[in-house]
Amino acid sequence: MQFFSIEDGLKFYKTYAEACGFNVRKATTTKSKKGDVAFKYFLCNKSCFKEKRKTQVVDKLKDNEGGDVVVQSTSISRKRLVTHVSCKAKMVLKLLSKSSYVVTIFHEGHTHPLYTPSSRKFQKGCRKISMLHKKMIFDNSKVNIGPVKTFRLM
Repeated sequence: MQFFSIEDGLKFYKTYAEACGFNVRKATTTKSKKGDVAFKYFLCNKSCFKEKRKTQVVDKLKDNEGGDVVVQSTSISRKRLVTHVSCKAKMVLKLLSKSSYVVTIFHEGHTHPLYTPSSRKFQKGCRKISMLHKKMIFDNSKVNIGPVKTFRLM
């Protein structure tokens, strides 16, 4: 496929992802010597692994006899949910000419279960409220009705 801009390609891939049941994120951008975007990568939001962070705690203790400093370090690992599972789904756009981009790589396979239509409302792209709902929440907050009650009313 051919697109006139990167935004058009992103819009297409997001629409495709919404229909299939996954989310998209932007990744690496490679620029040419002239400064134009030569390659743009769009990935599944579950691609790549997050590196495990380990916080190190360093304790300095003095030895009672000679006054030497003894250093002890322990690492603390924080538990968190695994959201990235090395998914290979991606789309790569390449600059064809000054005004168009072409899809060079399109990998369709996922290594994780996709979202079902019933769980679609919990996806990141669907968790937005309209200006009408924002105004209703703001107006109700003026008369001491909290956002939770307002949301239940909607």
